[in-house]
Amino acid sequence: MNDTASIETRKKAVSDVISKYLTAVKRWDEKAFRETFHPNANIQHYYVKGDEIKTITLDEFVTQIGALHGKYENAEEKAREIEVHIVDYLASVRVAFSFVMGPRTMDGQDLFNLAFSKGRWQIVHKSYYL
Repeated sequence: MNDTASIETRKKAVSDVISKYLTAVKRWDEKAFRETFHPNANIQHYYVKGDEIKTITLDEFVTQIGALHGKYENAEEKAREIEVHIVDYLASVRVAFSFVMGPRTMDGQDLFNLAFSKGRWQIVHKSYYL
């Protein structure tokens, strides 16, 4: 399971999920967005200014991203750097990003955990800060 070719193949598959996620955020394709996550995934947002952590469900996260697209003509997470690490059936991904919301741009980091289940990679957890 740990041979180099297999790891590179899995890294590519994980990268493809992250690319699909980023494209879905940019175009606000809710169906494609949800497909990148396991239905029971959770999301944690670290609020830098308030020094607190908020944990939400996938449905709540979908509502938040949809609201940004309702408020701004453009809402997009632009990856500046992506690192993928594979451990057998699990992956961790760090994405340094800039989030564009209308005229504003904020820099942040995503940390994704993915699992390979039922023949595909899915995000099971996302932690981030802006």
